[in-house]
Amino acid sequence: MVQEPQSFHEFMPDKVWKWKILEEKVEKVLSLHDFQEIRLSVLQDSQVLQDGITALIQGQEADTAMKGVLSLSLPDDQLSLLSLRPEGTISVLHHTARITNPGEIHRFYYSGPMFRRINNQQQMEFYQLGVELLGSESILSENEVISLGMKLCKTLGLNEVRLDLNSYGCFTCRESFFSDLNKYLEEHKSEYCNSCYRELSTNPFSQVHCANPDCKKSLQEGPHIYDYLCNSCKTDFNKVKNIQANLGNQYKVNPNLNKNFAYYNKTVFDFIAKHKGKEIIIGGGGRYDYLSALITGKRIPAVGFYLNLDSIFEIMDSRGLFEEKDPEFTVYICAESPNLEMMTLQIVQELHSQQIKTIISPECRPAEKEIAIAKKKDCPIMLILRDDNIREGKILLRNLVKEEQKYISLKDTLPSIMLAKKAMQS
Repeated sequence: MVQEPQSFHEFMPDKVWKWKILEEKVEKVLSLHDFQEIRLSVLQDSQVLQDGITALIQGQEADTAMKGVLSLSLPDDQLSLLSLRPEGTISVLHHTARITNPGEIHRFYYSGPMFRRINNQQQMEFYQLGVELLGSESILSENEVISLGMKLCKTLGLNEVRLDLNSYGCFTCRESFFSDLNKYLEEHKSEYCNSCYRELSTNPFSQVHCANPDCKKSLQEGPHIYDYLCNSCKTDFNKVKNIQANLGNQYKVNPNLNKNFAYYNKTVFDFIAKHKGKEIIIGGGGRYDYLSALITGKRIPAVGFYLNLDSIFEIMDSRGLFEEKDPEFTVYICAESPNLEMMTLQIVQELHSQQIKTIISPECRPAEKEIAIAKKKDCPIMLILRDDNIREGKILLRNLVKEEQKYISLKDTLPSIMLAKKAMQS
C-alpha cells in the first residue's frame, strides 16, 4: 500500500465550508481598508528567491539561508530554475517594481499554499495570508498595517491576541551590533550546536528552533539589536509603541523576536495567541525598506505581515467559532423508471433558472431508499418521476417535512416548488 504524503493539505467538504467563512471575514476587513487582492504563482524563480532571502545576510551564505526552500530538481538532481513559493513578499516586490512610480502607494494581499522544509527536512505545505503596503516609509503606514493585522485576528475571534515588538534598526545600528554579535558567537562557540552557530553567523536575526537549552540560553544572554538602536530608530520605535498602546492593542517588547528571513529593518512584530494552554505565533511581519533596492534596483519602502491560516483555522475550530448556516433549500430529484434522463435534466434546468439548488439521483432505486437519501441530504422536497405518471403529464411531489405527497401537473412543477420554498422560509 502506498503511504499517503505527510504535511500536505486535503480539504474535504466538512472543512471547506469553514475555510470559506474564514476567508470571507478576512476579505471583508481587507476590502474595508482598501487592500487589493493579487494572485501569485505557486512556482517562483529560484534565483529571485535566493537574491531576496540572502539580500541582507552577512557573508552571502546562500546555501544555508535557502535550506528551507523546496526547489524542483532535474533528473540529474541539479537544481532547476524553479522553487515552490516559501513566501510572497519577494515576488510582490518584483512585480511591483515594474509598475510603480515614485510617490505611489500600493496595498496588496494574497493567500494560498506556501511550501518549506522544516527542521527534519520534511516537506510541508501551509496556508498563509500575506498583506503588503508598498511605497511609504511613514510611521502612519507602519501602524496601519500592524493595526490591520490585530483587527483581522480579533475579527476571527482571537480577542486575546497580543503583539510582540522589536526593532532591527537601520544599517547604522546594525554595524556595531553585527560586530559585537560575531565576537560573542566566536567566544561562546562551544555553547552552540553546529547548526545554530552556522545559522546565526549567517543571519543574526534567524529564528532558530533548536532543542538544545545551551543554545537558547547563550542566545538570550548575547547582544540584542534593541540595545544598539540609533536615536532615530529609537524615536520611531517609541512612536510605534505609543500608537499601538493608544489604539488599545496589547503588546510587549521582545528583544529575542527573530525572523526566518533576513530582509527586515526597523519595526518587526509577531501576533501571539493562546492555544491549548500555550502561547503560539500565528503571524508577524515588519518593515523591509532596503529589500527592493537590493533585488530590483528600485527603492520601494514597504511594510507587511503574514498570518498562518492553518494555525488560525485550528484555533477557531477548537473554540467552535465556525457557525454552520441553515441548510439551503434543496430539491431532491429521482426517477423510478429508466430512460427519463432528458426529462430529469429539463426539470433541473428549469429549477436552476430560479436559483433552486438540486440533487439528482443517478440511479433507479425504490422510493424508500431515495426518501432516506433525500432526508440525509436535508432536502425538504422530493420530485419523483415515473414513466406512467409522465405519460399522464404528472409528477409526484413529496414534502419530507410534512410527510405529505401529491401529484402535480408537469407544467406546474416550478410554481409548486417556488410556493413550497416560500412556505418553508416564512
